[in-house]
Amino acid sequence: MEERELIDAIRKKDEKAFRTLMQQYDTMAGRVIHRITSDKDETRDLVQEVFITVWEKIDNFREDASVSTWIYRLSVNKALNHLRWKKLRNSLRLTDRKTEEKLKSSPIRTNNDAPGKMEREEDENVLSKALSLIPANQRAAFILSKGEGLSNPEIAAILHISISAVESLNFRAKQSLSKILFSYYNDKFN
Repeated sequence: MEERELIDAIRKKDEKAFRTLMQQYDTMAGRVIHRITSDKDETRDLVQEVFITVWEKIDNFREDASVSTWIYRLSVNKALNHLRWKKLRNSLRLTDRKTEEKLKSSPIRTNNDAPGKMEREEDENVLSKALSLIPANQRAAFILSKGEGLSNPEIAAILHISISAVESLNFRAKQSLSKILFSYYNDKFN
């Protein structure tokens, strides 16, 4: 079924078409949300909220963008809103120094597999923790760029910002991550 036909069917509340759309984009939405929030428990609920929004707001979908761009946008917005809510709820702010110390001292998951696999898992854990320390808008742009392989114009459309703003967010994200990761690995090997 073509994308336009699928959207038209969903607008007519065709549940089979909706399930087809969910199957096409469920993994992508979950991957983006999890990478932004680092919250496995909430990811599934947030993905469901994305598709509830699709179902309820399908009439608002403008066909000047692709469905994938729209679902990326919804996913990023749900993840960022979740982070804002979580931040408000916790109301306890840690300074960057305390957070970096927590990153350095937190246990790294390992298993008894080959050393190469353990190192890759450690690097993934450290990168995930480092991503959680940078501002959410930088994290979203970085993940969409490096994790999802989207172009700057696509990211700009998803985040409703200019291409130069995407470039700036990615630049600042790389700087922030470099500082955090340098500090972590410098301490680890010295």
